Amino acid sequence: MDSHAQPSVVIVGGGIAGLSVAKCLSDNGLSCTLIERENQLGGHVRSWACMATDRCLRCFCCTVEDLIDVVESSERVSVLTGCELESLERPGTNSFRVQVRNATNGDRQPVEAAAVVIAAGFTPYDPSEKVFWGYGVHRGVVTLQELDTLVRRDDLAGFVGESDEPLKMAFFQCVGSRDRSIGADYCSQYCCKAALRMALRLRKDKPDWEITIFYIDLQVAGKFAGSLLSLAEEKQIRLIQGVPGEIVPREDGTLEILREHKGVNVREIYDKIVLSVGQHPLPDVSRLSSLAGLETDRFGFLTAAGTQDPCRTRVDRVYVAGTVGGPKDIEQTVEHAGRTAAAVLADLNGSERTQQ
Repeated sequence: MDSHAQPSVVIVGGGIAGLSVAKCLSDNGLSCTLIERENQLGGHVRSWACMATDRCLRCFCCTVEDLIDVVESSERVSVLTGCELESLERPGTNSFRVQVRNATNGDRQPVEAAAVVIAAGFTPYDPSEKVFWGYGVHRGVVTLQELDTLVRRDDLAGFVGESDEPLKMAFFQCVGSRDRSIGADYCSQYCCKAALRMALRLRKDKPDWEITIFYIDLQVAGKFAGSLLSLAEEKQIRLIQGVPGEIVPREDGTLEILREHKGVNVREIYDKIVLSVGQHPLPDVSRLSSLAGLETDRFGFLTAAGTQDPCRTRVDRVYVAGTVGGPKDIEQTVEHAGRTAAAVLADLNGSERTQQ
């Protein structure tokens, strides 16, 4: 098939969802323009570490580097980093006129497209909103993403400090998720598995550390996810139902929490506490929805046409991919992006056949 005769697709977002869509479409002969607001591709996953221990734990973090290499080397993909979608017009039934703005110098560039995919991702919840956990105040409280970045840089010293003593640490799950008080009464999908993988990775490198995971309920459905739970139990990682409330700093730099055990309040002391923060809609999602003529759900994520069609939207030839349409882990995001690319290919190829 002559690639020059193929329609072009604009993809908004250069994280793992946008990269996956671009790869799939370009592999099937379509030209793409990938628009990314940051100055590099990869999104959140680019800063996350591989969680492999003596085996692959299927975190899928390694896939982002491969996708970046493929997309950046593809002749069919034009990459515009440091840019954002400024306007979206529809001069014809089967065409879009997209205006792209350079965030640094304000230059504008028009792009013609036959379809638009919104893959703009999510924003992590800011745990400093919950003052009783002391994020940003207590030195020993970090987010799971911050710890992930340190592991990727092989910089656990930045987490441990100067002490050689075995560390006692805890994960708090559902921080910014499953919380009606902030309008986030949903599961962020990735946190439980991500915390289990991180605990197993740390156990491999630091077998003398004492690791506890406090949870509301562990979302580990599926054969492999269940094996993570079995591995955690085998490696003697404590799993305690119920997320404690206030974190209180002590004079020696440790952190004290209060939890309920068999109807009695029990105090426990930790060196470090890791907050597994949830996924929230982008602050920019309302602007994107307005530009594309889309709707958002009650939580603020972009909505698709329906539960049976989670990739197309109610606007013809506008699609969603990945976490911009709701919380997902990396594997679910890649799978969703693949389904979005398949929908684009089916619709555009069907249109071509009609025109012929």
